[in-house]
Amino acid sequence: MFNSAIFWKTARDSAMTVVAAGVGITAFLVLFVWSMLDMGAELMKFVSNFPFLKKLFEAALGIDVTGDLSINILFATGFTHAMVLMLSLSVIIATTSRVIAGEIERGTADLLLTLPMNRSEVYFSTALVWIVAATILAACPVFGVFIGTNIFETAEPVFISDFIKPAINFFFLLLAVGGISSLFSSLINRRGLAVATVVGIILFSIVLNFVEPFIEAIRPLRFIGLLNYFRPVDIVRSGEWPIGSMLALFTVGATCWGIGLIVFCRKDIPTA
Repeated sequence: MFNSAIFWKTARDSAMTVVAAGVGITAFLVLFVWSMLDMGAELMKFVSNFPFLKKLFEAALGIDVTGDLSINILFATGFTHAMVLMLSLSVIIATTSRVIAGEIERGTADLLLTLPMNRSEVYFSTALVWIVAATILAACPVFGVFIGTNIFETAEPVFISDFIKPAINFFFLLLAVGGISSLFSSLINRRGLAVATVVGIILFSIVLNFVEPFIEAIRPLRFIGLLNYFRPVDIVRSGEWPIGSMLALFTVGATCWGIGLIVFCRKDIPTA
């Protein structure tokens, strides 16, 4: 099932994007820590006095601005920031589609698959690359908070261990996106169209998560959005493991990945 040549080739092709995204996420979280220490609590208290602004912040950051606003909770909002999601999800989508759909679009898949290996080896070996990438990217927000809190003085203790659970939840979110991307990369021969489909699914989840606090009728549908299962602020506030959310994300990712494997192993590969 594992082919080291495919794994290392895909890893080399993806290394720069993973490193760049990891550095970007870490640097952003350092700046985010700085900004939250400088004005985070005051901003949240101001927003809590205006119902419309309160809903906007709750929708954008996934935080109840009228609840406990400890430093750790303010830092946890960085996990759901658009910059963090954009960098991490784009790397996972690019990595999953690079070989499965990219080789077909370039017309080189027939050459690749004539090598002494079966398709499941290709599929599994490339999956290991994006799983490793997901692990690295999920750890970067924690690393950024750690660096930021060591550079800037905090008024209250910051417990880095509180961010381990959100990071693992983030890892499962990336696994779900990787599984979905693997499925559509197997179904669609054009990499650009496969990527656009997955991006559309993620955007739908983001929009659903954003408008749900404003429209009562949409709330019963929130379970279909991926971000419904990624609530770092709630995790830090309660201190509980999001077992249900992680299982849901893992189920989505594993199911889509498994279906993608079946499709990829059975589909006709065009020669040009």
